[in-house]
Amino acid sequence: MPPSPHALVIGIDGGTFDVIDPLAARGLLPNIDRLLRSSASSRTTCTWPAHTAPGWSTFVTAGHPGNHGIYQFYDTQDPSYRARLTRAGDLGRTGAWDWLAAQEYTLGLVNIPMSHPPADLPGYQITWPLERTLRHCRPDSLLRELAAAKAHFQSDLATMFRGDMGYLEQAERNVEARVRSVRHLMTTRPTDVVMVVLTEADRVGHHYWHYEDTTHPRHEKAPAGSGWDRANTRAYQAIDTAVGELLSLVDEDTVVTLVSDHGLGQGTHALAVHQLLEEAGLLATEPGDGPAADEASWFAGGGRRVDFARTAVYMPVPGSYGLNINLRARQARGKVAPRDRDRVTAEVVDLLCGLKGPAGEPVFQAVLPSAEAYPGQQRGRAPDLLMVPADESVLPVTDLAGALWAPSAQTGLHRHQGIWAQRSPRVRPGRAGGTMPLVDALPTLLMDLGASWPSDIDGSPRTGIFTEDLPVPASDPRVTARDATAPDAEPAGDTADEDDYTSSRLREMGYL
Repeated sequence: MPPSPHALVIGIDGGTFDVIDPLAARGLLPNIDRLLRSSASSRTTCTWPAHTAPGWSTFVTAGHPGNHGIYQFYDTQDPSYRARLTRAGDLGRTGAWDWLAAQEYTLGLVNIPMSHPPADLPGYQITWPLERTLRHCRPDSLLRELAAAKAHFQSDLATMFRGDMGYLEQAERNVEARVRSVRHLMTTRPTDVVMVVLTEADRVGHHYWHYEDTTHPRHEKAPAGSGWDRANTRAYQAIDTAVGELLSLVDEDTVVTLVSDHGLGQGTHALAVHQLLEEAGLLATEPGDGPAADEASWFAGGGRRVDFARTAVYMPVPGSYGLNINLRARQARGKVAPRDRDRVTAEVVDLLCGLKGPAGEPVFQAVLPSAEAYPGQQRGRAPDLLMVPADESVLPVTDLAGALWAPSAQTGLHRHQGIWAQRSPRVRPGRAGGTMPLVDALPTLLMDLGASWPSDIDGSPRTGIFTEDLPVPASDPRVTARDATAPDAEPAGDTADEDDYTSSRLREMGYL
């Protein structure tokens, strides 16, 4: 047997105790249940918005978005209204892999969102590319090695839901293939730390939620023999099998962390924010079969496109829950003079904070300026305003066609509360009341390992979970935070713009 890693991190994208706990109580998730019973665990408070990109970036850096600079899959402050993909090089600070590598830990990293392109790290890496590429691993020969061992899996973008409800069975196969790859790598390329993210609970939950949830307003009976009425259960059972296989590869001394980037729950309505802004005279459109040259695809639809020369406020990226003031000198076709910024902002806040949903309930609990929503050195990359939902079953979208209010394309939507659990010989098992900030998960893991972290991270270790007074690891001069770029600087790293392949995958998932 190869040596057991010092730490194993299992990520469940969209993982929620609202699904896990009832299934575990029914005996349907024996491996996850066993892990939770021997772990300290808590619900986590995740990022606003509850989204994959800032969520996993927050976990890996133990930093809030205002300090790491990732707010969505796409740049939310592109001055020319383009769709520029965010990548690992856009992180405005170092993260766990840099710190551990500096302390001579070897790493095995598989399918972690926002990890592409692969970095020069000791060990191996299969990234999570949001673009069509075969160059998403290190060493370069890794995909050939996995294929030869019949342990290959496709990248996440290639295996997303594509509008075909037969996806449920594919999702189960995807989990199996991913864990087959990890098993091969852990047994042939042992490393000190392993992390793998399983994304299928999120993908299935987005599109099958209303079949299994009988309280969903759009609940309907699943076709006979389809299994869709147990879709969430089946996805989690596939993940439970995977968790069991991964745990079989480690010993009792290995620190095991189970974590999610956000939760998931009912999705009921989509709010066409651009249409709302247009009705209020804050956004203008013009005839057009598509976006203007180089502008993102989501700024057009239904034979219209956003006319930025006459627009004061717009939503820069779907799913960002953000709004930008179209400022002169900052945006390419900016309309709002700096002296008018506060007036326009106040008008937007009044509009959205007074908005009621289809049942008469408030839609947003607050609309926050970026200085309040995203304090930190990377705030300049954030949207100018953050719409904080009062009802997380409502998704703000950029649609220019159709009704102002429509059924959400995703019947399961992200939630602000996720999951965390940690098992080791030094941890006192038990579920904590309340919630734990997601930024605390990584320093808690590092403290258990005895590894150092930079002094200026946002998170702190949850010392109360340990059965003994563990020493706080001494500072290590090799472990430093990258000098953050200036708030108004261009994001770091290579750039990649929207293409038809990426857009079609994300649109089929309901992200665009």
